[in-house]
Formats: sequence, structure tokens, C-alpha cells
Amino acid sequence: MSSLSLPQVAESATRRLGSILVTVTVLTPDGTEVSRVYTTHPEVYAVGGRKRLDPTQTSPIWLEQVVAGQRPFLGADRDSVREFFFDWATIESLGCGAIVNTPVVHAGETIGSINFLGPDGSLDEDSVAIAQEITAAATDAVARARSEAFPEVAR
Repeated sequence: MSSLSLPQVAESATRRLGSILVTVTVLTPDGTEVSRVYTTHPEVYAVGGRKRLDPTQTSPIWLEQVVAGQRPFLGADRDSVREFFFDWATIESLGCGAIVNTPVVHAGETIGSINFLGPDGSLDEDSVAIAQEITAAATDAVARARSEAFPEVAR
């Protein structure tokens, strides 16, 4: 797969995974938050919105797996989404009950994640592989978006 822009990520995710919501978040320079740089639903999840990487807003298990461990996260059903995401009610209001989060790794460093959300039970291990493929093709676009949002991280 060639390099994808962020809108192309959403189009591919909708077509290949049946995604309802796709967001792209990047780590802030101090690493204490993620900031949204792309969304298919700006009226609910606005670009520039932030989430703290502390237990009040982010599951420590998710943080260890995706950010530190650079491994994808699969929440295959509504119960998993409710367990790991404090904003589960908003997620469900969009018709989503399953999620795949893939780390975006650039030059060996986790710089963010791409978040693919679909209907309850619609995502599985095969979906994770597709999401990782889409994410790999979008790494350069995510790195550019992070540099635009936070010029101090530009290399």
C-alpha cells in the first residue's frame, strides 16, 4: 500500500473495516496528552481535542500496550469499549461498540495512534491486521500532522 493522507486513511478504513469513526491522535511534546489531528466526526470529536494520559482519562493497560509497547489494541465488543474508554457513552452514541487502536511509530518512537471504531462485534484479529497495514501507510502523514500541530517536534 502506498503512502496515505489522513482523509485516505478514513476512506480506506470505511471501505475495508466498515469504520464509522476514525480519529488520529498524536502525543504532545511533553508526552502527557494526546491531541486529535484528524477525525471523521469533528462535531463530536474535534480536531485539537485532547485526552490526558493519566488514569482519569486513559486506561493504564491501554497506555502500556499501545504507547509504550507499540502493539495494537482490540476492543471487540461494547463491554471492552466500556472497560477501557471513559468516553464510551459518546462512542456508543455514534453507533460504535468495537475499536482497534494502532500505534503510529516513526523513527522507533510512538508518536500517536490511529483509532478505528465500528459497530459492536464488527472488528476482530483480521481487522487488526488491516488496521496495521493502513497505519503503516499513514505514518508519514501522521508525522507531518504532529509537526504541524507541534513545530517543536519537527525533525
